[in-house]
Amino acid sequence: MKHTLFLLAGLILTLTSCTKVIELDLNNAPKQVVIEGIVTDQPGPYTVRVSQSSGFYESGIGEVVPNATVTISDGVGVPESLTYAGSGNYQTRALRGVPGRTYTLNVTVGAQRFVATSVMPQPVPLDKLSTEALPIGDSKAVFAHFTDPANTKNFYRWVLTVNDRKQNDVYVMDDRLMDGRTTRQALRANNPTAQTIKSGDRVTVEMQGLDARLYDYFKGLAQVIGTEDSATPANPTSNLSGGALGYFSACSASKVQIMVP
Repeated sequence: MKHTLFLLAGLILTLTSCTKVIELDLNNAPKQVVIEGIVTDQPGPYTVRVSQSSGFYESGIGEVVPNATVTISDGVGVPESLTYAGSGNYQTRALRGVPGRTYTLNVTVGAQRFVATSVMPQPVPLDKLSTEALPIGDSKAVFAHFTDPANTKNFYRWVLTVNDRKQNDVYVMDDRLMDGRTTRQALRANNPTAQTIKSGDRVTVEMQGLDARLYDYFKGLAQVIGTEDSATPANPTSNLSGGALGYFSACSASKVQIMVP
């Protein structure tokens, strides 16, 4: 059985022309607010990072925004105001993620206001990890084992950490071809710059349950960077209103760690 994997490795912009070179003043493009936030069903605190996009030729990931107002509501209690913790990160204190609830993020930066909602799916346990040697060299592939709930639409994301270093490669998949089945899913990067996994490495995999809008966001981003065959890709559809880049995710999470034999 072939499952479709979408690999998120970064954001690449290529400009080409068949007849002439077009010079664009990319450095002067208006900066946009970038928001990356997550709430899980695991103990907090949870973090929302607020920054600004950098110019095309500028180094770094853009300057942080230290004076935003950030709140998260679960629709049950009083919205919690997040505390600034430095480096553009805003953290919760008492909020606890609960599957089935709808979470709303509000971010205000100056006169701009950005809102996103995300529904936390019911958790699906990551049962175990296994490894297999690859045919070339001494590197190994990692496999995630889990059972997909029957008759329920599920969307998954895997985040891989090797020796305490979080990898940029992110995999997402829906359960269209595996509904209700026990599955062994390969997590092997196609990105040539990805860290090779070898014997003795400590590997952690977090499996996240996403709502449909977050799945569409990561799938769209993968199509933009051209890691999957697809029709002409469009910009990834963020769940943030107001023109911000990025996403806000309320996800269930299950994590397993192994030492690679």
